[in-house]
Amino acid sequence: MSNWIAACAAFVSLVALYFSYAQFMLNRRIQREASQPYVVPDIQPRAGGSGILVFTLENVGPTVARNVKIEVDPPLQGGEGNDWDEKLRVALGRELSHLPPGRRLEWYFTFGPRFYQLSGDLPRQYTVKVRATGPSGPVEEMSYLIDLDLMQETALERETVVAKLGEIAKQISKRR
Repeated sequence: MSNWIAACAAFVSLVALYFSYAQFMLNRRIQREASQPYVVPDIQPRAGGSGILVFTLENVGPTVARNVKIEVDPPLQGGEGNDWDEKLRVALGRELSHLPPGRRLEWYFTFGPRFYQLSGDLPRQYTVKVRATGPSGPVEEMSYLIDLDLMQETALERETVVAKLGEIAKQISKRR
């Protein structure tokens, strides 16, 4: 009977050891992921109520992202002419040596209202893959889907702050 109790105790100890090890590994992973940079790409309206859409790349993590590389599929096409699209492709094709925490980069993509009026043949969805290195080595490759159709019915259709200021300036100049 004592052998059976000893065997049960050994089994319980092994199970407890397994769960302790699993918990240790999970905590280690959580700690490692919490200290990694997170580089997030997006296409969004430029600040200030503008109808301009910009491609953004932002490190929302707590540490510096190094050797940042992104791939966009299909290549970005804003409909503003091949020169703008090519400039954006060249800029995004470069490896960024570092991107500090909280740093946000913006590149002109297109003028939103015109894009949605004239962009029948242009892609509306882009898959962006981001690779970077953090303090613990390579960060897991992240893949993001940017869906411009979701933005179509948003506030881009309203008159921009810049346009309103232009109207105010016209009214003031008429009164002089």
